Amino acid sequence: MSKQLSPLEKEFLVKRFLSNPDIKLTEFARANNISDTSLRKWVEIYKNEGIAGFTKGNPEYQILPEGTEETTENYKREIIKLRIENERLKKNYTATENPDGTITYTHLKEKNTQ
Repeated sequence: MSKQLSPLEKEFLVKRFLSNPDIKLTEFARANNISDTSLRKWVEIYKNEGIAGFTKGNPEYQILPEGTEETTENYKREIIKLRIENERLKKNYTATENPDGTITYTHLKEKNTQ
């Protein structure tokens, strides 16, 4: 438990934990040799700030290339998300999030063939 993980390793563990809603936090933490408190904190940081939250206060880890502003990268990600959503809507699909966190794609309306 004394080894310090890099931001990418933390992100990997958090994504694995969040993608499997059936496993308990304590079981996942024990299986990956990290403390419950750390994992709980990482999940909160990741949900609020993304991977950039893991690099705050540690100049050793730099996620973005030098000279790239974080806001520019956020805008690019948002544009990509909107393009994907636009294409989905063109094909008459919508994404809805279920209470358990999974996303399902459903038709908006059936096509009128008359």
